[in-house]
This record gives sequence, C-alpha cells and structure tokens, in this order.
Amino acid sequence: MSVWTLGVMLATASGPATADTAAVDDPVGDSTFVDVSRVRVAHRDAVTVRVRSAVPLAVGQRYSFWIDVRNGPNHHVAFSANAGFDDALGLVRAFSDRPSRNVSCPGLRARADIFEDEPVSIRVPRRCLGNPRRVRVAVRFKDESNSTVDWAPGRRTFGPWVER
Repeated sequence: MSVWTLGVMLATASGPATADTAAVDDPVGDSTFVDVSRVRVAHRDAVTVRVRSAVPLAVGQRYSFWIDVRNGPNHHVAFSANAGFDDALGLVRAFSDRPSRNVSCPGLRARADIFEDEPVSIRVPRRCLGNPRRVRVAVRFKDESNSTVDWAPGRRTFGPWVER
C-alpha cells in the first residue's frame, strides 16, 4: 500500500472528528469602539464560536450571539467581559434580546477577557440545541457606554450554514 493511499484512507476514516467549520471576515473599520473582524464557527460535539475584534476589548462591551438551528426558535447568549455568566440559553424569535424563556445548558461556556489578547468565544453543547444537523450564527458586539454596535456578518444577518 502506498503512502498516498494510506493518507487518503486516514483522511476519510476521520470524518466525524473533522466536523465542518466556517469563517466569516467582517470589514475592519466599519465601527469605532467595537469592531468585529472575524467569526469562526466549529460544529462538533459542541458549537464553538470564536470572534476576533480589531479593537481591544473593554469594560462596558456586551457580546451577543444568536444560533439558528432551522427547526425551532433561535438560541441567544449574551454576556460582558470579565463578568459572571449563567449557563442558560435564551429562546428567542428573530433577533430579539428578550427570550421567551431560558433553558439550562450544562457545559455552556463563554469567554471574554479584557486583559488577554484572545478571541471572545462561546461553546454550546449540541444537546442544548436539540442536536441539530446544521447551525448558523450571528454576532453583535455593543459598547454600552456610547451605543456603538458592530454585527457580523451583517446587521441581523446569519452567517453560512455549518454542517456537522
């Protein structure tokens, strides 16, 4: 068996471990105090969203994520940097911030640290989303001190579908 054939066999045998990912670049400079530059979504045992900002994270910023699973309500997560966080997902219609109800989601993680040069991120176990076959994500960063907002990929717009 040739090395090339073995490589092809290994690549195809590792299907589920190499779940789909998608990245969306957002224009830099389209917002001032908050400026999303890249959103990366990985759909594996959990949906992980990592967001890069072109400006440093700061106190007073709020990070909101909407996850669409197609069949059912959208899921919403919002939090501030270096602040406490509940492991609950909001069930919302369209791009509302006000959930019709919150559901517990053990394993939900959110991270935004103004003292580190790391992406803002969330990790949502698939079981909390109903084990969807595919998801898509919208992100909004808001500076609450001056109401500056930046959406990615666009205002009230979801990015591409990401299959599992």
